[in-house]
Amino acid sequence: MTDPFMDALATALAGQAVTALGAAGTAALVKVRELLRRRSDRDPETLAALEAAEGPDAGAPQIKALAERLDRVSQEDPGFGEELRTEGAPIHNDITASENSVVNVNHGNVDKLIQSREIHGGITFN
Repeated sequence: MTDPFMDALATALAGQAVTALGAAGTAALVKVRELLRRRSDRDPETLAALEAAEGPDAGAPQIKALAERLDRVSQEDPGFGEELRTEGAPIHNDITASENSVVNVNHGNVDKLIQSREIHGGITFN
């Protein structure tokens, strides 16, 4: 099981949570992506995981692989892990649902999907 923080970063890097990001989260996403690309000179595995997750056909397996890679490199290089957490905090904060927000992330194809904070009454799918 990966760190929920790394799951949030991987989801955002894969473009699966763009609508959940505010201005700070969007700016942080650029910084995190740059941080990972700078590291890629000495860490081609992280670059490969990032590129796979950013690909047009990326789905849950690629996002999970990126989260696992981020988790691993953060443990292997605590300084890098701290920098990743510092730069990525606004992303995690935007994606993590709080009392006043709703964040839904869908992976894959769905027939019917509703995103809502509150529904008063019923919902009928036909």
